[in-house]
Amino acid sequence: MHQNDVRSRIECMIFEENNKMLTELLLAIVIISFVIFYRQRRQQMTIFKELGLPGPEPNFLFGNLLYFLWRPLYISFQNWCKIYGKTYGYFEGPTPVIVSSDLDFLQEVFVKQFKNFHARKVYPVQVDPDQDENVHMFFARGERWRRLRSIVNPAFSTSKMKDMMPTINKRVNELMDIVEEKRMDNQHFDMYELFQRLTLDTIADCGFGLKSESLTSKDDVCLQNCRNVIKDTTKRPILFMLGFVFPTFHSLWISIYNILRYISFNPVFWLEDNMARIVKERKSKKASRVDLLQLMVTSEFDPTAKTSEDDADSIDSVVKKRFLTNDELTAMCLLFLLAGYETTSTTLAYIMYEMAVNPEVQKKLQEEIDENFPDETEQPDFHALTKMEYLEMVWCETLRKFPLASTVVARQCMEPSKVQGIDIPSGMIVQANVWDIHYDPKIWGDNPEQFKPERFTPEARKNRHPMAWLPFGGGPRTCVGLRLAQLEGKMAIVKLFKKYSFYPSKKLDIPMVCQEGATIMPKNGVQVNVKLRNIDR
Repeated sequence: MHQNDVRSRIECMIFEENNKMLTELLLAIVIISFVIFYRQRRQQMTIFKELGLPGPEPNFLFGNLLYFLWRPLYISFQNWCKIYGKTYGYFEGPTPVIVSSDLDFLQEVFVKQFKNFHARKVYPVQVDPDQDENVHMFFARGERWRRLRSIVNPAFSTSKMKDMMPTINKRVNELMDIVEEKRMDNQHFDMYELFQRLTLDTIADCGFGLKSESLTSKDDVCLQNCRNVIKDTTKRPILFMLGFVFPTFHSLWISIYNILRYISFNPVFWLEDNMARIVKERKSKKASRVDLLQLMVTSEFDPTAKTSEDDADSIDSVVKKRFLTNDELTAMCLLFLLAGYETTSTTLAYIMYEMAVNPEVQKKLQEEIDENFPDETEQPDFHALTKMEYLEMVWCETLRKFPLASTVVARQCMEPSKVQGIDIPSGMIVQANVWDIHYDPKIWGDNPEQFKPERFTPEARKNRHPMAWLPFGGGPRTCVGLRLAQLEGKMAIVKLFKKYSFYPSKKLDIPMVCQEGATIMPKNGVQVNVKLRNIDR
């Protein structure tokens, strides 16, 4: 017994000693790993000092991300610009980002050296733009972007836009009926909310042949899910933060994000699943109508198509698929649904705000509408809409004051480059400081806060730097659906202001209060009152 006790004690002591050694070893490994990680991070974060660029002091782990917890990106960029000048650098975790409002610098990046800056910024839970099958055109790069763009471009030709006019007109008429009901009730209402319902129904109809009924039903499930996606693109902020802080593990964050599909509800997955179902149904039967989806299904990639001199994507070194795959079609449909719904409705909301608070501008716009469409029952046609100069000026000035997509106007450097004496390494991001540019009195004259459509007369445009107006970016990667958005938006504006005049309600935020989500949107909507114009006269 005594020998057994002694043996047990000895074994216990050995076990405890081994545990202690193992614990000390693990602790040493952790400490050494942390020291190595810390030194590597600190070394990474000296790059802007080496380049001679100023900027805020980064945290070794988060970079400057914590600054954005209390301030929107576009406000942060403007604040830093006042401190560090037109071109400076900050860090998203370990990723260096150059922010610039220098127009010549941005022209080099977005246009002249597009070959080296053809990629967009990669986000934490975004699919791999080079490898994943379900990447859409917004994030695709290189040869994949060229192929997708080539296939989709014909869907937005002038003839296709004309074909969509009756559908757009029908949806705008439904909006007019709702506005008339609001007028009869003699109460203020939110035009932003109505514009969201209009643009969703329009893109669903023109894009995929879906009979969305969000204009007639506020509780439409597709409408609610689109709103949830746009309002908060970071439903899982911890996962997004981890993705920014540890971008090396990008594949892991994507996997976790996808697993969440089966654990908790995510509106993105709901929309994606429905788009996949629509694509499958469309390809399984003969289409009875031509819409964006059908045009994408049948459109073929032409690898011999000529590209511009600055197009980096002319390298035909990979085997190209001539038609879009189901995954690509699903991704493209989701892109067009969300982009067509959000950017157009938000632009229209800001136009409505400016017309309500600037009655003299509203009156001048109505005069142009009356001149081009004297008959109230006349339906606006494509060519007449494109010839309305003052309407175009109002549209552009609104996007100058409210560049709603400004935070995604960025490019990633794909090859080491020199821009205005600055050596930019591969992987670095260049972000345009659009709000600072759009409110620069040296570009726009005194009082850039004032809404003044005359800033966009043909003469004024000729004398302005090509990078002075960047609501959706610049260079070859401009928005492919911009013409459709303008067509829908301008038709809505013409019909609304032909019949009605709009006024600020007591609940309208003056000045406008914005919030940042997928875009920069009115925080509390656009609350207005409406009257028939013949009552006003």
